[in-house]
This record gives sequence, C-alpha cells and structure tokens, in this order.
Amino acid sequence: MDEVTGLGEGPTGSTGTVAVDVSNTLTTVALWSGDAPVHHWRFATDTMRTADEYQVLLSRLFARDGVAAGDVSACVVGCVVPALTTRMADVCRRLFGREPLIVGPGVHTGLRIDTADPREVGADRIANGVAAMHRFGTPVLVLDFGTALTVDAISADGAYVGAIIAPGLEVAAEGLARRAARLGRIDLVAPPCVVADNTEQALQAGLVYGYVGLMEGLIERARAEIGPARAIATGDAPVVAELLRLTTAIDAYVPLLTLEGLRLIQRRHEASKR
Repeated sequence: MDEVTGLGEGPTGSTGTVAVDVSNTLTTVALWSGDAPVHHWRFATDTMRTADEYQVLLSRLFARDGVAAGDVSACVVGCVVPALTTRMADVCRRLFGREPLIVGPGVHTGLRIDTADPREVGADRIANGVAAMHRFGTPVLVLDFGTALTVDAISADGAYVGAIIAPGLEVAAEGLARRAARLGRIDLVAPPCVVADNTEQALQAGLVYGYVGLMEGLIERARAEIGPARAIATGDAPVVAELLRLTTAIDAYVPLLTLEGLRLIQRRHEASKR
C-alpha cells in the first residue's frame, strides 16, 4: 500500500487555494499552491463556535505558520454540518476577502451522481470521488475513516453509483463500553494474538481485527458489483494507520484526498467561467 500526500512540491508563500472540509468531528483546512498542499491544519468541529471564533482560530493557525491573507487567491468549502455552512462562508469572506465556492447542488463537479437522490451525497464524498478518479482512474472505491466508515463507489464509466456506511471504529468501541458495564475503554491497537487470554486483549481483537474483517469484506463485495476497483483510503481518524497496517486490501492511503477533491472542483468551476 502506498501513502500519497501531494501531487508535487509547491512553493511556500505563493498564492493558492484554501480548501475547507467541515465534517461532523473534525474540520480540515489546506492551502494549495498549484497541485501541492503547502500547509494544512485540523481542529474539532463545534457547532457552538461563532463565525468570529472560527475566524480567530484560523487567523492564529495561519499566523503561526507564516501564511498571510494575501497568500489566498480562492476559497472552496465542503460542509456536511448545515449549521456551519454559512459561518464558514462568512469566515472566508472576512479573512481572505474572497467569495468561497460552496460545494453542493448546482455546482459542476465533473462527477456524475447516479443514485436515487443525488442530494443525499455529501460534499465530502463527492470531493473524495473527484480526487480518487483524478488520481487513480475508474472503477475506484474510496474508504473514508471518520465518525463513520464510508465506502463510496465510482463505476468504470465514471459515475458515483452508491455507498456503504458503517460505524467508525471509535464509535463502535464507545458504544460497546457504554452498553457493557464491566468493559472499559481500551487502546485501539491489535493485540499479539486473535484468541486472547484476557479481557482487554479480547476486546482489542474483536474490535480491531473485527474491523479489518469488516473493511475487507465490504471491499470484496463492492468489487463483485462494480468490477476490479482500486481501494483508496483517506481520513484523519487516529486508528487509520493501525488498521491499514493489518490489511493488504487497500491500494493507497491519501490523507488529504477530500481537500484535494475540493481544490479540483474549485479549479473546474473557475475554468467554466472563462
């Protein structure tokens, strides 16, 4: 399995695109120069924060890494938390003096959505599909590890044809701890043996190896339906590295895949206006 970051090296300090991905748990932001991410940041998504608070937070992160507002020539936002969409757009206007592109219905992304209700497909999953197709061709599967595990399928003819959604590993572990009084929280790492001789390692075996089995089984079943697709992983969940270490079913890991997809959508949108 390959771990892929940017497409190339970009000069720090040159103007570029800021891409913002607001998910249920984490918000990730990257400054792109050409095809390369030159800076990226992440922080907790919090619906209680105001636009002012998000502006201060981003300003401090940019200042810490020597990025000036003038380094930003365009903004694109993908948000799956409706309460924060307007706030993030306001932050982009105030901080960078740019009108952001909000990825959603009506935006030409270059990805055909062939599902029962295309409006159900979130901006992050569209961005993942756009970036995966750009990098790896079709057919392709994108596994995004976060609050949930989403497996998005792009067919051989370049259409988004559907998804699989399962609980994230950390969510599954927290649910088990809540429902079983004698089972506490554990580190989500693989134990030395699958058949364990103590409760902590038995839980680790069931959760970690069980999740790898879930992941591999979903990939196998999806490939049976859409063809011999490459499986691409993304996501910032802390357990991703541990899971990918235990499987050969993933062809590449691209941590910033969603942000890259947002950048590609913004570039396509700008080109369409010329």
